[in-house]
Amino acid sequence: MFQKKTILNIQNVYTTNAFQIGSGMYIGAGSETEPVVYLYNLKTGSSDRVEGCPGGMMSFMPVPGHTDYFVSIMGLFPPFIGEEAGLYLHHRRGKGWETRKVRELPFAHRCEFFERQGSVFLVLASVSRHKENPGDWSQPGETHIIGLDEIPSGSWQTDLVDSSTTRNHGMTRTRIEEKDTVCISGAGGIFYMDRDHGDQWMIRQIFDRETSEMVFIDLDGDGNDELVTIEPFHGDTLNIYKRGNGQWDRKFSDKLSFGHGLSGGIFNGEPVIIAGNRSDSLALELFTIPDLSEGRVSRRILEENAGPTQTQVFSHRSQDYILSANQRKNEVALYTGTID
Repeated sequence: MFQKKTILNIQNVYTTNAFQIGSGMYIGAGSETEPVVYLYNLKTGSSDRVEGCPGGMMSFMPVPGHTDYFVSIMGLFPPFIGEEAGLYLHHRRGKGWETRKVRELPFAHRCEFFERQGSVFLVLASVSRHKENPGDWSQPGETHIIGLDEIPSGSWQTDLVDSSTTRNHGMTRTRIEEKDTVCISGAGGIFYMDRDHGDQWMIRQIFDRETSEMVFIDLDGDGNDELVTIEPFHGDTLNIYKRGNGQWDRKFSDKLSFGHGLSGGIFNGEPVIIAGNRSDSLALELFTIPDLSEGRVSRRILEENAGPTQTQVFSHRSQDYILSANQRKNEVALYTGTID
């Protein structure tokens, strides 16, 4: 039996992300349309409004190694209106906040941190360089990287890694070949950040089907991560693939409606997949895997008419949580309990 707790009410909420700072767990959340962003303290139940935000928030996360500093992607409004989008830095100062744009990036959509050889890097990506209208995908997005062992003053200068990924939408941190990295997805498949022999950053393909979102998680306990995808862009299919002989073998496929908010993790001791539907049922759904080798996957609805945009599975102090930005209900919700 699941229990739900609504922790924040935000009009047109889009972003939600749980993270640990010191010994505390926090949740950042923001609106896709309104200049409303909150930092929620899981222990105390208190929320702190982040000041100086323009709205159109897509991502929010702490800067590793720098207490009270956070980055976000803001300025991308529905439906893909984002000429003024970019990367923002938020500095918490006592009871106040200082927010400033540190990198212009039209139609910016995602950012994520990873570490390599003791250094911290931030990847940021846009869905397109320019859009005449929401259906215009004539100009691919850009993927940039910046080292963030120290926080630069003024505008942040990034290195352009790729400018060829069309419908650049998904981003996730993972490990490939025993190295921490970030994957991005688009019409050409899934790509990961790597370095060439000259130490220049580049992207390498790991999957060749158009992908909207993806997560890597060990679903059968063999020590190797499976690949879970929503396909194609804003797609109608949830797929699970297992790696074998250098190929991705599809083990499961089922329908979604405008699939969005894909995540995975361990809940009650077993691996789970969370996915949202942003049309038709608008359901927040949970998938468990009784037998991946036989393609047996159980599917259940956590909440109907939710319209999830982002979800996350996380644990804190021996408690497992499912976090969801339920945009249709203008709420950020936490789900706890047991899987029946």
